[in-house]
Amino acid sequence: MEAQAFKELLAELKSLRRDISAETADSISKKSLRQRAENLGTKWFSEFSEELINSFGISPDVVERYSQNFAHLIKISAPNNLKKSYLETLTQLTRDFRDELVIPIQKRPKSVADSSLLVEMVQDLPNADENAYLTETLDCAKHRFFRASVVLGWCAAIDRIHRVIERIGFEKFNVTSSSMASQTKGRFKRFSSPQNVSSLSELRQVFDTIVLWVLEGMQFIDSNEHTRLRSCFDLRCQCSHPGDAPVTEYNLLSYFSDLNEIVFKNVKFQV
Repeated sequence: MEAQAFKELLAELKSLRRDISAETADSISKKSLRQRAENLGTKWFSEFSEELINSFGISPDVVERYSQNFAHLIKISAPNNLKKSYLETLTQLTRDFRDELVIPIQKRPKSVADSSLLVEMVQDLPNADENAYLTETLDCAKHRFFRASVVLGWCAAIDRIHRVIERIGFEKFNVTSSSMASQTKGRFKRFSSPQNVSSLSELRQVFDTIVLWVLEGMQFIDSNEHTRLRSCFDLRCQCSHPGDAPVTEYNLLSYFSDLNEIVFKNVKFQV
C-alpha cells in the first residue's frame, strides 16, 4: 500500500467534515452522510490499521489512538447523532493525520517485498512445501525482518538441493563424495568427508558446506557458483547467530539474486 492511499483517506475525512459542518441541524440524519462516516470507519479497520503496524512500522499506540476515533465514527453513524460529535471526531482524525501517518510512510524506503525478484520466485515454484518457505521469506521481508528472511530463504534453497539429490539418487552422492575424499591433489585434495546417506532424513543431517562441495564434485555447480553459494550460507549463519553486522535491503536482494540464478532457476536443480 502506497502513501497515496492514506492521502486519499485523509481527503475523504476532510470532505466529510466540510459537508457535515455545512449542515444546519444539530443532529445528522442524512443517510448519505452517515453512510460515508460508517464506510470510512470500516475502511480503516479492513485496509489500513494492521498495514500501518506490519508494513510501515507505525507505533501501535499511534494506530490505536486513530482506531479509537474511527470506532467512534462508526458508532455515531447511527441515526440522529449530534453534529458536534461528528465534528469533534473528524477533527481528531484529520488534525495530525498527515504528520503522524502520511509523512512517515513517504519517508520510509520502499519495501523489498515489492521486489519482482522475490515475488517471481514465489510465483514460479511448483513445490508447495518450497512455496511455503518462500512465502514466509517474503512476509519477513515485507515486515523488514531481514535476518529471518535470509534464514528462510536458505531453507528453501537447501531444501531444493536436497530434493534434487534425492531425485538423482543417494548412491551418486555417496560415490562422488568418496571419490573426492580419495584425491590427493587438485581442488578436492582437502575434502575429507565421504558420505553414506540413504534417505532424505539422513541427508538433512549432513552439513550444508559438505553438500555444496559434493555438488561441485557432481558438476552441478562450478567453483564460482560454489563460492557464491557459500557466501549465501555464511550470511545465513550470520543472521541466525548474535552479531552486530547489519543486514540491509541491498544485502537481501543480492542474496536472493544469487539463490535465484544459481539454484531456483537453474535447470540442473529442477525437481
